[in-house]
Amino acid sequence: MKAKLITGGLLAATLVLGACAQSPDLGQPDPTPKPQVHTEDEWEITTPPGWTSSDATDATDAEKAVRYEAPNGDFFIVAIDPLGSDFIYDALWRYEIGDDRFTVVDRYECAGTDDESCSDDDERFDGYILWEQGSDPEVVGGHTWYFIFGNDGETSVDTDTITEIVESIRVL
Repeated sequence: MKAKLITGGLLAATLVLGACAQSPDLGQPDPTPKPQVHTEDEWEITTPPGWTSSDATDATDAEKAVRYEAPNGDFFIVAIDPLGSDFIYDALWRYEIGDDRFTVVDRYECAGTDDESCSDDDERFDGYILWEQGSDPEVVGGHTWYFIFGNDGETSVDTDTITEIVESIRVL
């Protein structure tokens, strides 16, 4: 009788260990960081993992603005209903709108130019993304949109990441 209990116990232990070996992630969190989706009343935006958001209305010339920021200092601001201002930049991009989505269609970089609107001689990077040049801004979801991006402590940003963020925005 004792031999049967030991054999039965070994068989049960073998089955449990075998099941665990077949599911190594059983109860383990997924180690791959996922993009973050941030939602405001007017839009939804997806950023890389680790980005935070904060109100930036007081720091912009807009009715409403939210700043999304990465741990490395990269930032992206969604601003709606501009109040008007003059600005200088390291880059000026343009967007088109289709199906309530924004697509970057033109990129102007200041590096190597003597454009008076450029600020590429400071120790930071900032750029604007505006509607098509020479046209009135299109109203989408009841608002006029513009975007500000950059890095407060570096002189460049990952333009692919910024493009992905812009093109992730969904007007609600």
